[in-house]
Amino acid sequence: MPIILSLLLFLSFRAQATCEFKPHIQKVYSFAGSVTIALKELGLLNHSKVLGISVFNPIAENEFRGRRFPGGIFLSSSVINEFNGGIIFYDQSRELSKILSPMNSLQGVEIITRDLTPEEVSVSIAKTISEVLVQGCDRELSRFVQKTKALAEDLLKRMPKQTVVYFLGDYIGDKPPELVMVNDGIVKWLIQHNKITTYPTPLSYVNWSSKIMRSMPPKTLHVAIKDSGKDM
Repeated sequence: MPIILSLLLFLSFRAQATCEFKPHIQKVYSFAGSVTIALKELGLLNHSKVLGISVFNPIAENEFRGRRFPGGIFLSSSVINEFNGGIIFYDQSRELSKILSPMNSLQGVEIITRDLTPEEVSVSIAKTISEVLVQGCDRELSRFVQKTKALAEDLLKRMPKQTVVYFLGDYIGDKPPELVMVNDGIVKWLIQHNKITTYPTPLSYVNWSSKIMRSMPPKTLHVAIKDSGKDM
């Protein structure tokens, strides 16, 4: 009986633990929040090969045991040398690309999510990550995309139609941040689904104008988006 029980537990574990990095992948670092979230959803965030993430990634203290680095452009040359032989996922950055592209000792993978909807981001991330994972991860990757889709659909049901302006950053006293987010990410997606009307501009991000703000409906909701990182 103990042998049969052990065998069943082993087979159960094997059935669940199908998602794995390819054998030649030795070190993985993620400075892209979308990739870090995907690794978490796939059960790979605390894999022995995942050695570091960004302090700006939305991962709580108890969810990751590895090192947290202070963002891409703030990395020192000595720290970057630690990445030799590894793969670094990072959000679109001209500065970081200039640093990493000439380095043959590591592989930098730039993650471009600008102008994509949440579901498009999850599909893109799943495709990118699949390049470093074994084929057994296909089901988990599909589940990750479907979960994003389900969360988006749930949000559409909960979200009332309203006029709202999303500011990037935190208020300083009564003054909102200078930059507003419009045609990008979840804001663009909410506009496409006719859930919100917002600051009138064809741009993704723009410095707001007092004149235009005064012309908007009196009950316009103002939301400041602050990157809380590991503090969630």
